[in-house]
Parts: sequence; C-alpha cells; structure tokens
Amino acid sequence: MKNKLLINGSFLLGASIILAWTLLYVWNEMIQSNKDNQQTSMGITNTISVVWEGKAYVVPDTLIINISVSELAKTTQEAQAQANTKIAKIKEILKNLEIAKENLKTINVNVYPEYDRSNNQRKLLGYRSQQSLSIEVAWENFATKWWDVIDKIAGIGGVNVDNTYFNLKDKNKAMADAREKALNDAKTKAEQLAKFSWMTLGKPVMITNNEINYVPTPMYAMAENAKWAWDTTMNTADLSPGQTEVTVTVNVSYEIK
Repeated sequence: MKNKLLINGSFLLGASIILAWTLLYVWNEMIQSNKDNQQTSMGITNTISVVWEGKAYVVPDTLIINISVSELAKTTQEAQAQANTKIAKIKEILKNLEIAKENLKTINVNVYPEYDRSNNQRKLLGYRSQQSLSIEVAWENFATKWWDVIDKIAGIGGVNVDNTYFNLKDKNKAMADAREKALNDAKTKAEQLAKFSWMTLGKPVMITNNEINYVPTPMYAMAENAKWAWDTTMNTADLSPGQTEVTVTVNVSYEIK
C-alpha cells in the first residue's frame, strides 16, 4: 500500500511539473503572439523614426528646345500642308546638324477656325494649324552649339522658340547618390536621438522613399549664375548648364535598445 502511494505521488508530481511547463509555454506563446500582433497592426514598438532629405548636384547633359509652327490658310488641309512643309525643313536642318530624327517629338497639334472679331463683327479669316514640337540636343559641347539649332530654324520664318531648358537624360545615378546621402544622414540623426535618450540604435526596421524631386533648369533661371557671354562678332551666346539639384526624402524607423 505504501509503495502504491509513493508511485501515485510521483505520478502526480510529474504530471504537475509537466502541466506547469505546458502552462508556462502557452503563456509565453500568448505573450509573443500578442507582441507580434501589436507589431503587425500597430507598428513596430520601441523605435525611432527620422525623416531626412538628401541632395545631389549634377551637370545636365541635354538641352530641350520647344518650338511651335503656326499657319493660317483658307482650308484646314492647306494650313496643315503649310505647317508640314516647315516641319520638313526643320527635320532637314536637324539631320544636317547630326541630330537624330528620334530627338524631334511632336507634343501637340491643333487645327481651328480663326475669326476677325474687331468692330463687333465675326468674320472668318481661315483655319489655323498649330503644332508644338520638342527638340532634344544631346551632343558633346551642346551648351555652345545650341545656337546653331535656333539660328537655322529661325531662318525658316514663322517658327517660334517657345522655351528652352537644361535636362538630365539619365537621372538614376543622381537619384541613387541623393538617396544614399539621405540614408546616411538619417542614421546619424537617429544615433544622436538614441544617444540623448540613453539608448542604443539597432537595425532599420522600415524604410520609406517619400519623395523624389528633379526640376529641369530653365535657361532664364541660369542668367545670373551661368555668366552669359555674348560673342559680339557672331552675335551668339556661349552658356554654361551649371548644376541641377536632385532631392530625395526618406523616412527610416530604427530599433532602439
């Protein structure tokens, strides 16, 4: 009988220990699950979040010249034919200047009746064909040879140069440099915040690329910095494209311990 009681007591003790470990395991799992749920639904806990802006400065490699052709005739067909004749001359000029035909792009085409509304009357003058085109000048020394394009096209007559601006054909490298600078500066700022809070900065747990900003540089904005140098003998302008700013903003969250 005594042996039987000892066996039952040992069994009960063992069962109690197993039950206790089971309950402890379940409790830990519940705590971890709750923590994971909080991290998933409410955001990572114990973090520092910083927003930083990185900038890269690059020299533009392309000049964009926007032009327009406008022709008035008795019929739409005649107006369109006249406009097409001038555009053919523009294409020939670009070909002679070794600018690929792919660098001339039609932006917009409008055909509409035009009226004389003076003296309270509405008299049909004819039909106007208006086309807007963009020329991409991307050759070596484009900043000094751009005048050849404008001068020869202007010689056709009836072609307007609407605006010009410097551009960057491949923005990926500049954006990568700006993004790297933003991330490095964000880490430095986060380390400072952690240090001032008597904590240690851990690894990044979330990175968001908030904004990429690239603004082509219009030539009129370059007037002060580019130092326009007019050649009095050639009556042309030798200009410098200067530098264009590329800005990237990042939001980074770091663990803190």
